[in-house]
Amino acid sequence: METLTAAVLVVGNEVLSGKRADQNGPCAIRTLRDRGIRLDALLTLPDRLEIISEAVARERARVDWLFTAGGVGPTHDDVTLPAVAHALERPLVRHERLVENIRRWHQRRGGTPTEAALHMADVPQGTRLIGDPTFPVMAVENVVMLPGPPEFFRVQLEAFTAVLQSPPFRAASIFLALGEDHFAAALDLVARAHPDVDIGSYPRFDEADHRVEVTFEAKDASRVEVALRAFLAALPDGAVVRRHGP
Repeated sequence: METLTAAVLVVGNEVLSGKRADQNGPCAIRTLRDRGIRLDALLTLPDRLEIISEAVARERARVDWLFTAGGVGPTHDDVTLPAVAHALERPLVRHERLVENIRRWHQRRGGTPTEAALHMADVPQGTRLIGDPTFPVMAVENVVMLPGPPEFFRVQLEAFTAVLQSPPFRAASIFLALGEDHFAAALDLVARAHPDVDIGSYPRFDEADHRVEVTFEAKDASRVEVALRAFLAALPDGAVVRRHGP
């Protein structure tokens, strides 16, 4: 089954410095998973053009869709749009439809846009506007440039990914009374035999009723079941506390 892939670049000194907690990364994880899109990377970057540009060029080559979060405003530290333009070797151009949107937004509030506000309409050449005409998603090639405020980021990410088609993930979990060292060799053999199933092992060190949760995930539920049964067959009696899914 075809699986769309994505990477997300969260841009902002405020996140790296701890002045603001990142809400956009967790939102992207949930939204992309709900859409059946595999998130291959989630990176947090400073407001530095050269670092953002390097990451854009590298990550967009590895995935179907690269999403950026933040750095599209009117101030000196908003450098995502020029960074994307640099990575794609495209000039920045003023997009007239965005200019009109900015003007209308200010007019509704009884003012006129400053030149700084109009800079938000300077986008990589070839940028297409998708969805809501008054609040469109900006995309160029396979790079989708989203705003930083979490409420706006969420709306635009959900709107853009709603039209992407990718089969949903199928997952199963088993909860074990054993420590990882007692089944690591068996799990390694199962993982090698079923490379198309993503297998994870997550120990607990509290008072939970289990010591380890082992997860099996793929787009094909039958493959999840086959890998899970192979692992169960290698476990001693009484090792399984309970099972969920697929």
